[in-house]
Amino acid sequence: MGNQVKASRVRAVAAGMAAGVAAGMVGAVLMAGTAQAAELSLTKLGLTIDPAHTTVSGISSGAYMAGQFQMAFSNMVKGAGLVAGGPYGCTDATSGQAAAMVALKRCMDVSIGPPDVGALVANARAREKAKDIDPLANLASSRIYLFNGDNDVTVKRPVADAAAQFYATLGVPAANLKYVTLPKAAHAHITDGYGAACDHIPKEGQPAEFINNCQYDQSGDILSHLYPDARKPNAPEASRKPVLFDQIPFVGDTSRSGMATSGYIYIPESCAGGGQTCRLHIAFHGCRMASNLIGDHYAVHAGYNRWADVNNIVVLYPQIDAKAKPTANPKACWDWFAYTGYDFARKSGFQMQAVRKMVAAITGN
Repeated sequence: MGNQVKASRVRAVAAGMAAGVAAGMVGAVLMAGTAQAAELSLTKLGLTIDPAHTTVSGISSGAYMAGQFQMAFSNMVKGAGLVAGGPYGCTDATSGQAAAMVALKRCMDVSIGPPDVGALVANARAREKAKDIDPLANLASSRIYLFNGDNDVTVKRPVADAAAQFYATLGVPAANLKYVTLPKAAHAHITDGYGAACDHIPKEGQPAEFINNCQYDQSGDILSHLYPDARKPNAPEASRKPVLFDQIPFVGDTSRSGMATSGYIYIPESCAGGGQTCRLHIAFHGCRMASNLIGDHYAVHAGYNRWADVNNIVVLYPQIDAKAKPTANPKACWDWFAYTGYDFARKSGFQMQAVRKMVAAITGN
Protein backbone atom coordinates (compact mmCIF):
# COMPACT_ATOMS: atom_id res chain seq x y z
CA MET A 1 0.00 0.00 0.00
CA GLY A 2 2.84 2.40 0.93
CA ASN A 3 4.49 1.84 -2.46
CA GLN A 4 1.18 2.47 -4.23
CA VAL A 5 0.68 5.77 -2.36
CA LYS A 6 4.25 6.77 -3.12
CA ALA A 7 3.78 5.96 -6.81
CA SER A 8 0.55 7.92 -6.88
CA ARG A 9 2.29 10.93 -5.37
CA VAL A 10 5.11 10.65 -7.91
CA ARG A 11 2.58 10.60 -10.76
CA ALA A 12 0.78 13.61 -9.30
CA VAL A 13 4.01 15.57 -8.97
CA ALA A 14 5.01 14.62 -12.51
CA ALA A 15 1.62 15.71 -13.86
CA GLY A 16 1.92 18.99 -11.97
CA MET A 17 5.41 19.57 -13.35
CA ALA A 18 4.19 18.83 -16.89
CA ALA A 19 1.33 21.29 -16.48
CA GLY A 20 3.76 23.86 -15.12
CA VAL A 21 6.11 23.38 -18.04
CA ALA A 22 3.21 23.77 -20.49
CA ALA A 23 2.00 26.90 -18.72
CA GLY A 24 5.54 28.23 -18.70
CA MET A 25 5.91 27.65 -22.42
CA VAL A 26 2.61 29.44 -23.09
CA GLY A 27 3.68 32.27 -20.83
CA ALA A 28 7.01 32.58 -22.61
CA VAL A 29 5.30 32.89 -25.96
CA LEU A 30 2.83 35.44 -24.61
CA MET A 31 5.53 37.54 -22.98
CA ALA A 32 7.49 37.55 -26.23
CA GLY A 33 5.04 40.23 -27.32
CA THR A 34 4.82 39.16 -30.92
CA ALA A 35 2.29 37.12 -32.86
CA GLN A 36 5.10 35.52 -34.87
CA ALA A 37 7.07 34.05 -31.95
CA ALA A 38 5.57 30.54 -32.12
CA GLU A 39 2.39 28.63 -32.80
CA LEU A 40 0.48 27.43 -29.77
CA SER A 41 -1.57 24.27 -29.54
CA LEU A 42 -5.07 25.05 -28.27
CA THR A 43 -5.18 21.65 -26.61
CA LYS A 44 -2.17 22.48 -24.40
CA LEU A 45 -3.05 25.94 -23.10
CA GLY A 46 -4.13 24.81 -19.65
CA LEU A 47 -6.76 27.56 -19.39
CA THR A 48 -9.77 27.50 -17.09
CA ILE A 49 -12.70 28.73 -19.17
CA ASP A 50 -16.38 28.87 -18.23
CA PRO A 51 -18.05 27.69 -21.47
CA ALA A 52 -21.41 29.09 -20.32
CA HIS A 53 -20.15 32.62 -21.01
CA THR A 54 -18.98 32.18 -24.60
CA THR A 55 -19.84 34.98 -27.05
CA VAL A 56 -19.06 35.85 -30.67
CA SER A 57 -18.80 38.87 -32.94
CA GLY A 58 -17.76 39.69 -36.48
CA ILE A 59 -17.61 42.24 -39.26
CA SER A 60 -19.25 41.75 -42.69
CA SER A 61 -18.86 38.08 -43.70
CA GLY A 62 -17.60 37.61 -40.14
CA ALA A 63 -20.85 39.11 -38.87
CA TYR A 64 -22.82 36.55 -40.83
CA MET A 65 -20.50 33.82 -39.50
CA ALA A 66 -20.95 35.06 -35.93
CA GLY A 67 -24.71 35.08 -36.35
CA GLN A 68 -24.89 31.58 -37.77
CA PHE A 69 -22.46 30.19 -35.18
CA GLN A 70 -24.51 31.67 -32.34
CA MET A 71 -27.77 30.37 -33.81
CA ALA A 72 -26.36 26.89 -34.37
CA PHE A 73 -24.77 26.60 -30.92
CA SER A 74 -27.00 28.81 -28.77
CA ASN A 75 -26.92 26.25 -25.96
CA MET A 76 -23.36 27.47 -25.44
CA VAL A 77 -23.01 30.83 -27.25
CA LYS A 78 -24.90 33.39 -25.21
CA GLY A 79 -24.53 36.47 -27.38
CA ALA A 80 -23.44 37.85 -30.73
CA GLY A 81 -22.22 41.18 -32.08
CA LEU A 82 -22.92 41.72 -35.78
CA VAL A 83 -21.12 44.62 -37.44
CA ALA A 84 -22.40 45.26 -40.98
CA GLY A 85 -24.21 41.95 -41.22
CA GLY A 86 -27.68 40.58 -41.72
CA PRO A 87 -30.06 37.89 -40.46
CA TYR A 88 -29.28 34.19 -40.11
CA GLY A 89 -29.65 32.10 -43.24
CA CYS A 90 -30.09 35.18 -45.40
CA THR A 91 -28.77 33.55 -48.57
CA ASP A 92 -30.52 30.18 -48.42
CA ALA A 93 -34.15 31.03 -47.72
CA THR A 94 -34.83 32.11 -51.30
CA SER A 95 -35.67 29.08 -53.45
CA GLY A 96 -34.58 28.79 -57.04
CA GLN A 97 -31.80 31.39 -56.84
CA ALA A 98 -28.06 30.88 -56.40
CA ALA A 99 -26.87 31.70 -52.90
CA ALA A 100 -24.01 33.86 -54.18
CA MET A 101 -26.42 35.98 -56.22
CA VAL A 102 -28.81 36.33 -53.27
CA ALA A 103 -25.85 37.35 -51.10
CA LEU A 104 -24.99 40.19 -53.44
CA LYS A 105 -28.46 41.36 -54.42
CA ARG A 106 -30.54 40.78 -51.28
CA CYS A 107 -28.21 40.36 -48.30
CA MET A 108 -25.76 43.16 -49.13
CA ASP A 109 -27.30 45.36 -51.77
CA VAL A 110 -31.09 45.14 -51.87
CA SER A 111 -31.63 45.49 -55.61
CA ILE A 112 -33.96 42.45 -55.66
CA GLY A 113 -35.57 43.47 -52.40
CA PRO A 114 -34.59 43.27 -48.74
CA PRO A 115 -34.36 39.99 -46.81
CA ASP A 116 -37.75 38.35 -46.26
CA VAL A 117 -37.92 38.14 -42.48
CA GLY A 118 -40.94 35.83 -42.49
CA ALA A 119 -39.17 33.34 -44.74
CA LEU A 120 -36.01 33.55 -42.67
CA VAL A 121 -37.88 32.88 -39.44
CA ALA A 122 -39.63 29.89 -41.02
CA ASN A 123 -36.27 28.63 -42.26
CA ALA A 124 -34.77 28.90 -38.78
CA ARG A 125 -37.70 27.00 -37.28
CA ALA A 126 -37.28 24.26 -39.86
CA ARG A 127 -33.58 24.05 -39.00
CA GLU A 128 -34.46 23.79 -35.31
CA LYS A 129 -36.94 20.97 -36.00
CA ALA A 130 -34.30 19.08 -37.96
CA LYS A 131 -31.84 19.64 -35.07
CA ASP A 132 -29.47 21.45 -37.40
CA ILE A 133 -29.34 24.29 -34.88
CA ASP A 134 -29.92 24.49 -31.12
CA PRO A 135 -33.40 25.36 -29.73
CA LEU A 136 -34.64 28.82 -30.68
CA ALA A 137 -35.97 29.22 -27.15
CA ASN A 138 -32.39 30.04 -26.17
CA LEU A 139 -32.78 33.42 -27.88
CA ALA A 140 -35.00 34.59 -25.04
CA SER A 141 -31.86 34.90 -22.91
CA SER A 142 -29.40 35.82 -25.68
CA ARG A 143 -27.82 39.24 -26.05
CA ILE A 144 -27.47 40.68 -29.56
CA TYR A 145 -25.59 43.77 -30.79
CA LEU A 146 -26.19 45.06 -34.33
CA PHE A 147 -24.38 47.87 -36.17
CA ASN A 148 -24.78 49.60 -39.51
CA GLY A 149 -23.05 52.78 -40.62
CA ASP A 150 -24.92 55.52 -42.46
CA ASN A 151 -22.18 55.45 -45.10
CA ASP A 152 -22.12 51.66 -45.55
CA VAL A 153 -22.69 51.10 -49.24
CA THR A 154 -21.72 47.39 -49.04
CA VAL A 155 -24.31 46.07 -46.58
CA LYS A 156 -27.28 48.41 -46.86
CA ARG A 157 -29.42 49.57 -43.95
CA PRO A 158 -32.50 47.42 -44.86
CA VAL A 159 -30.34 44.32 -44.35
CA ALA A 160 -29.41 45.31 -40.80
CA ASP A 161 -33.04 46.32 -40.17
CA ALA A 162 -34.08 42.82 -41.22
CA ALA A 163 -31.62 41.33 -38.73
CA ALA A 164 -33.17 43.37 -35.92
CA GLN A 165 -36.67 42.24 -36.95
CA PHE A 166 -35.51 38.63 -37.22
CA TYR A 167 -34.14 38.51 -33.69
CA ALA A 168 -37.12 40.34 -32.22
CA THR A 169 -39.53 37.95 -33.95
CA LEU A 170 -37.69 34.95 -32.53
CA GLY A 171 -37.90 36.24 -28.97
CA VAL A 172 -34.80 38.29 -28.18
CA PRO A 173 -36.09 40.78 -25.56
CA ALA A 174 -35.87 44.47 -26.47
CA ALA A 175 -33.56 45.06 -23.51
CA ASN A 176 -31.14 42.43 -24.87
CA LEU A 177 -31.11 43.78 -28.45
CA LYS A 178 -28.86 46.78 -29.09
CA TYR A 179 -28.95 48.30 -32.59
CA VAL A 180 -26.42 51.06 -33.25
CA THR A 181 -26.26 53.27 -36.34
CA LEU A 182 -23.55 55.87 -36.78
CA PRO A 183 -23.36 58.92 -39.06
CA LYS A 184 -20.49 58.89 -41.57
CA ALA A 185 -19.43 55.33 -40.69
CA ALA A 186 -18.56 53.24 -43.74
CA HIS A 187 -18.31 49.46 -44.13
CA ALA A 188 -15.69 48.68 -41.48
CA HIS A 189 -14.99 47.64 -37.93
CA ILE A 190 -15.05 50.90 -35.96
CA THR A 191 -12.48 52.07 -33.42
CA ASP A 192 -11.67 55.03 -31.22
CA GLY A 193 -8.27 56.05 -32.52
CA TYR A 194 -7.00 53.50 -35.06
CA GLY A 195 -7.53 53.10 -38.77
CA ALA A 196 -8.70 55.01 -41.80
CA ALA A 197 -11.08 57.95 -41.73
CA CYS A 198 -14.56 57.13 -40.48
CA ASP A 199 -16.17 57.52 -43.92
CA HIS A 200 -13.34 55.89 -45.87
CA ILE A 201 -14.49 53.60 -48.67
CA PRO A 202 -11.56 51.95 -50.47
CA LYS A 203 -11.68 51.72 -54.22
CA GLU A 204 -11.84 48.30 -55.85
CA GLY A 205 -8.40 46.71 -55.68
CA GLN A 206 -7.06 49.29 -53.24
CA PRO A 207 -5.38 47.79 -50.15
CA ALA A 208 -7.56 48.27 -47.07
CA GLU A 209 -7.89 46.95 -43.54
CA PHE A 210 -11.60 47.83 -43.13
CA ILE A 211 -10.84 49.23 -39.68
CA ASN A 212 -12.00 52.85 -39.47
CA ASN A 213 -11.59 55.48 -36.77
CA CYS A 214 -14.92 57.07 -35.85
CA GLN A 215 -14.00 57.94 -32.25
CA TYR A 216 -16.28 55.10 -31.18
CA ASP A 217 -15.03 52.10 -29.21
CA GLN A 218 -17.10 49.49 -30.98
CA SER A 219 -15.36 46.47 -29.48
CA GLY A 220 -15.90 47.90 -26.02
CA ASP A 221 -19.56 48.56 -26.75
CA ILE A 222 -19.99 45.00 -28.04
CA LEU A 223 -18.33 43.40 -25.03
CA SER A 224 -20.16 45.72 -22.61
CA HIS A 225 -23.46 44.66 -24.12
CA LEU A 226 -22.65 40.95 -24.28
CA TYR A 227 -21.17 41.03 -20.76
CA PRO A 228 -23.19 43.57 -18.71
CA ASP A 229 -20.71 43.26 -15.84
CA ALA A 230 -17.76 44.29 -18.03
CA ARG A 231 -15.37 46.87 -16.59
CA LYS A 232 -13.96 49.67 -18.73
CA PRO A 233 -10.18 49.52 -19.14
CA ASN A 234 -7.97 52.50 -18.29
CA ALA A 235 -5.07 51.45 -20.50
CA PRO A 236 -5.12 52.82 -24.07
CA GLU A 237 -3.70 49.55 -25.41
CA ALA A 238 -3.67 45.88 -24.52
CA SER A 239 -0.83 44.68 -22.30
CA ARG A 240 0.46 42.20 -24.88
CA LYS A 241 -0.12 41.00 -28.43
CA PRO A 242 -2.13 38.03 -29.70
CA VAL A 243 -0.18 34.93 -30.64
CA LEU A 244 -0.50 32.41 -33.43
CA PHE A 245 -2.10 29.03 -32.86
CA ASP A 246 -2.22 25.97 -35.07
CA GLN A 247 -5.59 25.64 -36.84
CA ILE A 248 -4.73 22.47 -38.75
CA PRO A 249 -6.05 19.98 -36.13
CA PHE A 250 -9.46 21.67 -36.37
CA VAL A 251 -9.91 22.69 -40.01
CA GLY A 252 -9.10 19.42 -41.75
CA ASP A 253 -8.35 19.77 -45.44
CA THR A 254 -7.86 23.51 -45.93
CA SER A 255 -8.80 23.22 -49.60
CA ARG A 256 -12.20 21.95 -48.42
CA SER A 257 -12.77 24.25 -45.47
CA GLY A 258 -11.25 27.41 -46.94
CA MET A 259 -9.47 28.08 -43.65
CA ALA A 260 -5.90 29.10 -42.89
CA THR A 261 -3.35 26.89 -41.18
CA SER A 262 -2.93 29.42 -38.35
CA GLY A 263 -5.18 31.71 -36.32
CA TYR A 264 -4.65 34.18 -33.47
CA ILE A 265 -5.55 34.01 -29.81
CA TYR A 266 -5.29 36.67 -27.13
CA ILE A 267 -4.75 35.41 -23.59
CA PRO A 268 -4.74 37.98 -20.77
CA GLU A 269 -2.08 37.53 -18.12
CA SER A 270 -4.80 36.76 -15.56
CA CYS A 271 -5.96 33.78 -17.64
CA ALA A 272 -2.59 32.39 -18.73
CA GLY A 273 -1.84 30.30 -15.65
CA GLY A 274 -5.24 28.59 -15.54
CA GLY A 275 -5.90 29.62 -11.95
CA GLN A 276 -8.39 32.31 -12.91
CA THR A 277 -11.69 31.23 -14.45
CA CYS A 278 -12.07 33.21 -17.67
CA ARG A 279 -14.56 33.63 -20.50
CA LEU A 280 -14.22 33.17 -24.26
CA HIS A 281 -15.06 35.60 -27.04
CA ILE A 282 -14.64 34.68 -30.72
CA ALA A 283 -14.05 37.52 -33.20
CA PHE A 284 -14.52 36.76 -36.91
CA HIS A 285 -12.71 39.02 -39.38
CA GLY A 286 -14.44 40.22 -42.53
CA CYS A 287 -13.67 39.80 -46.21
CA ARG A 288 -10.23 41.15 -47.18
CA MET A 289 -9.29 41.22 -43.47
CA ALA A 290 -7.69 37.78 -43.09
CA SER A 291 -4.12 37.43 -41.88
CA ASN A 292 -2.76 36.50 -45.31
CA LEU A 293 -4.00 39.91 -46.52
CA ILE A 294 -3.54 42.31 -43.57
CA GLY A 295 -1.39 40.33 -41.13
CA ASP A 296 -2.35 40.58 -37.47
CA HIS A 297 -3.93 44.05 -37.75
CA TYR A 298 -7.49 42.98 -36.97
CA ALA A 299 -6.38 40.79 -34.06
CA VAL A 300 -4.20 43.60 -32.68
CA HIS A 301 -6.15 46.77 -33.49
CA ALA A 302 -9.86 45.87 -33.40
CA GLY A 303 -9.97 46.90 -29.75
CA TYR A 304 -11.11 43.73 -28.00
CA ASN A 305 -7.84 42.89 -26.27
CA ARG A 306 -7.56 45.79 -23.84
CA TRP A 307 -11.09 45.01 -22.66
CA ALA A 308 -10.11 41.37 -22.37
CA ASP A 309 -7.26 42.31 -20.01
CA VAL A 310 -9.52 43.70 -17.28
CA ASN A 311 -12.45 41.33 -17.79
CA ASN A 312 -10.70 37.94 -17.91
CA ILE A 313 -11.73 37.23 -21.49
CA VAL A 314 -9.73 35.06 -23.89
CA VAL A 315 -10.27 36.27 -27.47
CA LEU A 316 -10.05 33.81 -30.35
CA TYR A 317 -9.45 35.12 -33.90
CA PRO A 318 -9.93 32.20 -36.33
CA GLN A 319 -8.71 32.81 -39.86
CA ILE A 320 -9.77 32.19 -43.44
CA ASP A 321 -7.10 32.01 -46.17
CA ALA A 322 -7.74 33.43 -49.62
CA LYS A 323 -5.51 30.71 -51.09
CA ALA A 324 -7.26 27.78 -49.38
CA LYS A 325 -10.33 27.17 -51.46
CA PRO A 326 -13.10 24.75 -52.15
CA THR A 327 -14.02 27.45 -54.67
CA ALA A 328 -12.66 30.87 -55.61
CA ASN A 329 -12.54 33.03 -52.49
CA PRO A 330 -9.95 35.72 -53.30
CA LYS A 331 -11.30 38.09 -50.64
CA ALA A 332 -10.97 35.49 -47.84
CA CYS A 333 -14.61 35.67 -46.75
CA TRP A 334 -16.22 33.39 -44.20
CA ASP A 335 -18.78 31.09 -45.76
CA TRP A 336 -22.24 32.58 -45.55
CA PHE A 337 -23.19 31.80 -49.16
CA ALA A 338 -22.53 28.04 -49.48
CA TYR A 339 -19.05 27.90 -50.97
CA THR A 340 -18.15 25.01 -48.64
CA GLY A 341 -21.44 23.18 -49.09
CA TYR A 342 -25.19 23.35 -48.49
CA ASP A 343 -24.82 22.98 -44.70
CA PHE A 344 -22.50 25.97 -44.22
CA ALA A 345 -24.84 27.59 -41.64
CA ARG A 346 -25.73 24.38 -39.80
CA LYS A 347 -23.90 22.58 -37.03
CA SER A 348 -22.41 20.18 -39.56
CA GLY A 349 -20.82 22.85 -41.78
CA PHE A 350 -17.05 22.62 -42.32
CA GLN A 351 -16.21 26.00 -40.82
CA MET A 352 -18.85 25.70 -38.11
CA GLN A 353 -17.35 22.38 -37.00
CA ALA A 354 -13.81 23.71 -37.15
CA VAL A 355 -14.56 26.64 -34.84
CA ARG A 356 -16.68 24.47 -32.55
CA LYS A 357 -13.71 22.11 -32.14
CA MET A 358 -11.49 25.07 -31.30
CA VAL A 359 -13.94 26.07 -28.58
CA ALA A 360 -13.94 22.52 -27.22
CA ALA A 361 -10.13 22.49 -27.12
CA ILE A 362 -10.05 25.75 -25.18
CA THR A 363 -12.97 25.17 -22.80
CA GLY A 364 -12.94 21.40 -22.50
CA ASN A 365 -16.60 21.37 -23.50
